[in-house]
Amino acid sequence: MTKLEAYLRRQRAVEGWLDPYSARFIAAIGELQAREGVAGSVGEIGVHRGRLFILLKLLARPGERACAIDLFENQDLNVDHSGNGDEALLLANLRRHADDKDIAIIKRSSVEVDPADILTQTGRARLFSIDGGHTAECARNDLALAERVLVDYGVAILDDFFNQSWPDVSVGTAAYIADPSSQLRPFAITPNKVYLARAHAHRFYREALMASQRGYFEKESVMFGASVAIFGVEAETWRPTRRLKRWAKTWSLGRRLAEARRRAEGSPA
Repeated sequence: MTKLEAYLRRQRAVEGWLDPYSARFIAAIGELQAREGVAGSVGEIGVHRGRLFILLKLLARPGERACAIDLFENQDLNVDHSGNGDEALLLANLRRHADDKDIAIIKRSSVEVDPADILTQTGRARLFSIDGGHTAECARNDLALAERVLVDYGVAILDDFFNQSWPDVSVGTAAYIADPSSQLRPFAITPNKVYLARAHAHRFYREALMASQRGYFEKESVMFGASVAIFGVEAETWRPTRRLKRWAKTWSLGRRLAEARRRAEGSPA
């Protein structure tokens, strides 16, 4: 078993927020890029304790560096209280699950980071996760920053666009898309993640992922005028609920509990 395979099984050992299927989907993108010769560094804004950053580091090939951007101990600048980066825990988790070599750490707000700060330390990126400040300003800034450091076929991974606790992420994304000079557009969705790339790369990723992830493909939709393929939301989010509903209908205790709930709510049987 490779380190990547082992980590995909136990990534929940690292504090943070990353759906298991979204982790596997990101790994599939990274492996597709490796097979097809898409080269570049990996990076993340808002690494917290490293749950997703470790995955990116494991996807990096020899010679590819990783960039971690976070406020870390400067939490007084974390105005919306999203995440709580800890550099010591990040490095400890990296050593436990991957390694802490070939990493550039930028300890400041992403709105104060210039593309040159990333490019001079790690070069252009093929995978870049956006999970920093959840204000509209940060979301818009971080997408624009990602666009400027991504390779031609690079992918930006946007967190919490659909999270009702952080509505300004979608507001900032809409502001970025509304800028006619912006280049990144969504091409796929998985639980709590939206994947963006330049329009000419959409077909490349969508066709490959719809083949490799066909068991999790649900449907196609449209987002900001771009076709998006939706993967894993039904399978990962709702299947447990369906199992509970089947249990309630099948087992006598489940039926009695359901009937008691209907009586308490005054609902018809």
